[in-house]
Amino acid sequence: MTDSWATFGADLHLEPVGTGLRSGLMEALREAVRSGRLTPGTRLPSSRALAADLGIARNTVADAYAELVAEGWLTARQGSGTRVAQRSAPRRADPVAARTRPARPRTGHSLKPGSPDVSSFPRTAWLRAARKALTAAPDEALDYGDPRGRVELRTVLAEYLARSRGVHADPERIVICSGFVHGLMLLGTVLRRRRVRDLAVESYGLDLHRDLLTGTGLNTPAWRWTTSARGPGSWPRCAVRGRSC
Repeated sequence: MTDSWATFGADLHLEPVGTGLRSGLMEALREAVRSGRLTPGTRLPSSRALAADLGIARNTVADAYAELVAEGWLTARQGSGTRVAQRSAPRRADPVAARTRPARPRTGHSLKPGSPDVSSFPRTAWLRAARKALTAAPDEALDYGDPRGRVELRTVLAEYLARSRGVHADPERIVICSGFVHGLMLLGTVLRRRRVRDLAVESYGLDLHRDLLTGTGLNTPAWRWTTSARGPGSWPRCAVRGRSC
């Protein structure tokens, strides 16, 4: 079971109802469980954190928690905090899900194109690197900063490209993109501003790539690659003039 947390009061949206603070808080928590917003096993904020967020006395929250534990809505264990009890909360009907076909049984291997083996992601190494970076990062690194990306990342990428690819790149001329869609749209926009009209695209590529470039105003003639082709100098005139070859 996934361990869910509502660590701080601000993470937990509650609208107390009724006249009494404790009874209103209890009903709000019951409704959160009934509606499925608080799933079984979710760890609730401490009484101190929730009281500070709601602007009420800590004893009021502690008493509400204790009464909900007695009613079976919550559980409280030493060292585990207060959690939503493992009870079946009614789920709202999903008309869309009801109309969908049942999922096919999963095979042993995923053949989805363009997808890495996510199970091999180095979680431990990534977490260690993230902690190291966050500890050493200056405060301004958490702001918007340079639209090209952090200079530290661009510098490391320049070193990597020189070391592993033999490409000498200036960090000041490297731009970090959020993905290939962002990269293609930037490329197309820059080419159009430089009065480029045509950009040949390999005919065996994805239509999505061509559509992204077309959306920036470029003509995208399809280029059928052959073993005899030796670069742009060997392209037929139709590829330059914007026709499919």
